This record gives sequence, structure tokens and C-alpha cells, in this order.
Amino acid sequence: MSGGPDTGRGDFAVLLRRLREARSVTQEELAGSSGVTAKAISALERGERRRPYPHTVRSLADGLGLTDDERAALVAAVPRRATPSTGGATTSGSATAPAGTDPPPPPRPVAPPPAPAAPLVGREADVAAVLDLVTTGARLVTLTGAGGVGKTRLAREVLARAAPAFPDGTGFADLAPVREPTAVLPRLATALGLSEPPGGVSTASLAAALHDRRLLVVLDNLEQVLAAAPAVADLVERCPDLVVLATSRAPLRVRAEREMPLAPLGTPAGDGAEEVAASPAVRLLLDRAAAAGASLPLTPDTAPLLAAVTRRLDGIPLAVELAAASARFLTPAALLARLDRHGLDAASGAPRDLPDRQRTMTAVLDASADLLDPDDAALLGRLAVFAGGFSLDSAEAVADDPGGADVVGGIGALVEQSLLVPVPAPDDVPRFRLLEPVRQYAAVRLRDAEAALSTATAHADHLLDLGTAAHRRLQTARIGPPLDRLEADHANLRSAFLRLLELDRPDDAARLAGGVWLYLGLRGRAREGLDWLGRLPGGESDVGVAWAAVARMGLRLVVGDVAGLRQEAAVGVPVAARCGDPVLASEASVLAGLGAVFAGDLAAADDLLTLHPGLHAADAPWAQILRDFGRGQLALVAGDAPRAARLLDASLAAARDLGNEFTVATALNVRASAAEILGDDVRAAVLLGEALELSVRLRLGWTLGYAVPQLAGVAARSGHPVVAATLFGAAATLTVSDAVDAHFPPTRVTTDRGLAAAREALDERAFAQAWEAGRSATPAGVAELAARVVADVTRRGPA
Repeated sequence: MSGGPDTGRGDFAVLLRRLREARSVTQEELAGSSGVTAKAISALERGERRRPYPHTVRSLADGLGLTDDERAALVAAVPRRATPSTGGATTSGSATAPAGTDPPPPPRPVAPPPAPAAPLVGREADVAAVLDLVTTGARLVTLTGAGGVGKTRLAREVLARAAPAFPDGTGFADLAPVREPTAVLPRLATALGLSEPPGGVSTASLAAALHDRRLLVVLDNLEQVLAAAPAVADLVERCPDLVVLATSRAPLRVRAEREMPLAPLGTPAGDGAEEVAASPAVRLLLDRAAAAGASLPLTPDTAPLLAAVTRRLDGIPLAVELAAASARFLTPAALLARLDRHGLDAASGAPRDLPDRQRTMTAVLDASADLLDPDDAALLGRLAVFAGGFSLDSAEAVADDPGGADVVGGIGALVEQSLLVPVPAPDDVPRFRLLEPVRQYAAVRLRDAEAALSTATAHADHLLDLGTAAHRRLQTARIGPPLDRLEADHANLRSAFLRLLELDRPDDAARLAGGVWLYLGLRGRAREGLDWLGRLPGGESDVGVAWAAVARMGLRLVVGDVAGLRQEAAVGVPVAARCGDPVLASEASVLAGLGAVFAGDLAAADDLLTLHPGLHAADAPWAQILRDFGRGQLALVAGDAPRAARLLDASLAAARDLGNEFTVATALNVRASAAEILGDDVRAAVLLGEALELSVRLRLGWTLGYAVPQLAGVAARSGHPVVAATLFGAAATLTVSDAVDAHFPPTRVTTDRGLAAAREALDERAFAQAWEAGRSATPAGVAELAARVVADVTRRGPA
């Protein structure tokens, strides 16, 4: 084997291997001492990588502990990077521009951009992700996001932190003043220390100048000149050591691009002081307020206010910073009130070093709107009618303009420009939302447009259709999907209800509330629903009165307001009977009958728990099942537990046949009550365990609120006082959070005895600890405890 240099692989490859082997070092050992990967060292020694970066050569020399002469020889062995010559051949001498272009001027040293003055708050993970991209092979990275979300600030932070990986320099090109795509490359050249040649800057001349330089350059605000994207991509392709980090409200849509969407800062989900303090958006608010000379105290009292401020601003950093500037003279409560009154431009006293285009959120969003075509800008305004997001089918129903562009295409354009955000959907229909500052801005545009009233009316009509259709849908099988859809549209339902009142359509408002009362009761919004109904002005037609009465009776049953339910029934039942809708009349009668059962008025209950004379049970199976287990409850209250058990078994079987999970869970709970009264805790535990699992899985707060305290009583009687106390604590929280009254008269005594037994079995401290653990338990945690109780009770069998 020849010992001479292997010129086929290159002098650098031969010399590196010789120096490594002379020190008896493996590639893996050199990787450990140099920080260069073993894979990269292997590629260099095989000649697959012929031109390592200068910092790579320095790291290898340090790892091998080379002498000055050896180090110089290794550096000299790196071939100079070739560039195209005018004749199409390559040369290892100085770079020359292709034919037809001026030779590039000699590059000046690139001075690093100034480091950001203020700390970057809440973006640690984003900085790390972008740093990883620009230093490990991504050549063209685009930060996308809404105006004010912090793309420029993040890019500056990355530029400062990435500088050591780019030995030939970094640059920052502000494209905000640029309107012509042809001006982008000259700006880039200036940012990298290049003088403009007499013939002007071209991709070819820039490539010739930058070809062998390891550089990182930021192109800020590229959305205004997206037509320049192909030229930027071409430059990156020609310059293997150039990395471009672009910021844009829209992606560049070129093949070399790696897009990284930048979301707003996270806002607190809850209002607890610890959770609020950990929120990135609140951290930024406090940091910028302190920098402005203000002191926003974060205490248990102010935490909910600070959280609300950041939620109003949707965590958009610029909006938070502008709000913080007002904190010099406003308390948290006053700042929140000002945001509620004045919206986007409530903040005053923006930092003087902010450019004019960023001194208000309106200015920021004006710039975004200027990039839209007229049809898309008009669609943005119409979409502002939605509150809390919308599905694609809702957008098509409400915001379609027969004379304008396609809604689907317009939504795509708004998503592209980061004005519309895709969000998780409860079904297969795509869902979107406007960030709150964007929605406020768009709402102003809608008010100024002729379509404001027609769009608001279309929104109210669409939600009315959705709500009235839900009434029957929630009485059939598989209620999870419609409940989730209604919950996703909850803010729209509330907005539509109020708008119907504004439009002087109280009958329709009553129909909407009547259509969704069961959703409101099952998902913990019963008191809110009663508040809606309290806004009805009166004077509705019989149909409106009947719908409102059904909704009020159902929601008062949920919250345990039996007296209020019976007062409502006195008006609602006769009105519903004469309105011509036997299904609605039967629903009103059955709900009134359940109220009479709870009130102990057995004669009235027996009379009310009947279907409308002209209605067959097959026409209203849901109401029939309610009637049947209402009669089972009536038998329990009357003291006939065996008869109640028979009626409830039949009711449970019918509920299972229907497949309606609410009626199944309700029948399970009531049948468990009969089992408890009959002394069959094993049967009660099994029934309650199934009801609880079903309620947790579908988030049925009403039925969960009944199952948990009953099962706690079983746990206490079965020798599990800690678990019982924990479940009682969870039940207390459910009663408050979901507005559920969890006491059915026949089981109230047994439940109270179980609570007393748990208190007696535990000392005061142990009981308090278990109770608090239950109050903070998640639904999944409650379900796990319940499963333990059921398993133990069934294993041990009857006492």
C-alpha cells in the first residue's frame, strides 16, 4: 500500500487521518474531544466533505492538540471554495462573477447587529427550535405569524445567539420600507457589508461574493415583497454556506423553505396566583410594566385581573407590551376596564423607539389588511361576527357573499396571512378563530361596511338553526359529538341569543334557549342559561313562552331550585299544552312532574308524569324514558322501593336501547338509589361506577354530580373512609363548578350518614386532607377512585 498522499480524496482528508492516527485516536474519541460528530469526521477522512468550515477545522485541531505548525498545515490543506468562471470552468482562485455581470466588490467585514436591549420573555422553546434549524442544516427558515406576535424580536435573539456558528458574520435587513421585490437583494447585500457594483446587485453577483462565506442573514418583514422569494431561494441554492432567516406574515412557498409558525404567548388557563405567575404572557406584562417604572402586584386578588388582561390581548406580545406601558398610571382593574371600553388602542405611551407602524395594534393590523385583496378584506370583516371561533360550514352559512369570492378560498388566504388561526375541532369540520385583537379590528371594519346588519342577522339565524336542531339531536343516541359542537360554539350561542333580543325577536331567543338547555345543564352552564332566560323581555307568543318555560324548568331542576321550577311549571305546562306541539307539551309536563317528585307532591307528580294524549311513546322515546324513571323516583319517595326497582330496571333497559348516554347515566343513578335503599351496596356500586365512567367520558356534569356523592356513601359504608372523604370533597366542587344540586330526597339520608361515618373514622386533619384532595381532583382522578371502590365492594360481596 502506498504511503504517499491520496490526491483522489484530497490532501485535507489524508492529512487529517494521518494526524489522528499518529496520536492513536479513534474517530469516536476525536469526536468526543472536538465536538465534531464521528459521522462528520468519517466523511472528511473519506473525502466526501472536502471543504470543512473554518470553525470545524479549529475544533479538530484543538481536539487533536496540534502544534502551531501542524495546525497551519491542516488549515492550508483545506481547498478554497470554487466559483463559476466566465467560461463555465471552475477556479480555486478569487471568485469571479458569471459572464454578463459586474465582478462583486470585495466584501467588508460584517459587523454583528446590535444585541436586543430588552430580554426576550416566554420564548425559550421557540429560540431553541429556530437555533437548531439554522445551525444544523436548514438553509431558508421562515418565521410566520400575526402582526405583533414577535417574529422580529425572536429573529434578533436567534441572530445574536447563533453568531458563534457563523464565523463570517451575521446581518439584518429590514424590509419594512421596501415595496419593490427588486430592492430585496440590494438590502441583503448592504446588511452583509457588500457595496453595490456599478451594474447593480443580481443573484449572480451576490452568489459570487458570498459563495465561500459562512453567513446568517435575517430578512425582516418579507411579506410585503413575497415576489422576491424565488430570488432569495435561488441565492440560497447557489451559496452553500449562506443561511437566511426570514420573518413574514405569510410563508414564502418555495421548495427550500422550512416554515416555523410562531404562536402568541400562552395565557393562563385558570386564575390561581401560581398558574398566572407561570404564564408567559403574564410574565411579559409584568416585565414590561416594571421596565416602564410601574409595579403591577401579583397577588391572589390581582391574579385573575392580570390573567384577564392577557386573555383580552390573546397573548400577542406587542399588544401586551403596549398595555404594560399604560400600567404606569393604571391599576390592574383599571387597565382591564380600559381594554373593555376602548379595545385595541386602549394602551397609551408606547415606547418611543418603536416604529410608527408598531405604536398601536391598529397600525399593525392596517399593514396586514393592506396586503389582502378586496374580497378577502371584506370576508375578514364579516368573520368578526363570530365569537370564540367558527367552523367552516358556519363561515359558509354566515359570511358568504353571493357576489364575492369563494369563502373557502378566502379563509385560506386569511390563514396564509396569519390573520386567521386553525384550531382543534370537535368533529371533522375544520375550525378557525380570529385572535382577539384581530377580531376587534375586523369588527370595526364590519361596522363601517354596509353588510354589518345582514351579517349579524345571518349569524343569529344560523345559530338559531343550530340550537333548535340540537334539541332533538340531544334526545337521540351518541350525544357526545353534538354536545362538543355546542360547547365549541358556546360564545356564538350566547352572542346569537343577545343579538336576537337586539333584533326584537324574543320568540326566537326563547326557541334558541329552549333548544340548548340540556347542553347548558350537562356541561356546567345551568346558571348562565338561567341568566340568559332572565333577559327575555316578556310578551312572547305561546310558543315562545313554552320554549322558555321548558328551558327554565330543566335548568332549575339541574341547580336544585325546586320551588322556582314549580312556579315556572304553573305557567309553562298549560301554555305548552295549547301551543300545538305534543312533544314540547310532554317535555314540559314530565319536567314539571320531576319537580313535583322532588317537592314530595306525589299527587301532582302522578298527574304530571304522563305524555301528551295525542302522542305515542314511540314518537318521543326520550320523554317516555324520563317519564318512566320519574315514576320510579315517585315510587321511591312513596316508600315502595321494590316497585321502584322494577320500574327503574325497565327505564334503564329502554335508555340502553335508545343509546342516549344522558338517560342511561340518569337511569343508572336512580336505580342505584333504589339499590341503596334496599341495602344492596354491591349493586349500587356497580351501577354508580358505570354512571360515573359514562359521565366522565362524555363530561356530563349533571349526572356526575349525582353519582359521586352516592358512591362516596357506599365507600364510607364499605370501610374506605379516606376514599369516601375524597369523593365527598370532589362532589362539593362539582356542586359549585357545575351548578348541580346532587341531592335526591330518598338518598339524602344515606349520603349524609356516609359523610358522618367518614368524619367519625378519620381524625380532623386526615379528613381535611382527603377532602381537599377531592376538591382538586381531576375527573379522571375521580373515575380512578370510583373504580377502586367498585372493585373492592364487588370483590367482597354483600355484607
